[in-house]
Amino acid sequence: MAEDFRSDVRALLQQMLAEAKTTPNGDVMLEVYVEEFVRLHGDYAHQMLNEVFNDARTRIDARLSPDPIRQTIATVQTTVQDIWKTLTQTISGPGGPTSPGQG
Repeated sequence: MAEDFRSDVRALLQQMLAEAKTTPNGDVMLEVYVEEFVRLHGDYAHQMLNEVFNDARTRIDARLSPDPIRQTIATVQTTVQDIWKTLTQTISGPGGPTSPGQG
């Protein structure tokens, strides 16, 4: 999702820079692009929040299940995800993963 957001922002910036060369009213253009960036950020933030809620709901349902197998699977899933998170943070450093061409 982060790469999708990054590529969408990059495309929007390229479009803005191209239009800046031909647009006489820069302030209006800037306001239009600011609104577009805010909308884009809101869309991706909403999508990410929905994914977090869905994941939390699935985990809670599994942990509250009377089925011990589902509870064990939920525990294993949480442990694996915690290990993966720790590994990716260790590999990428404190700032998160770097994108190609950066750093």
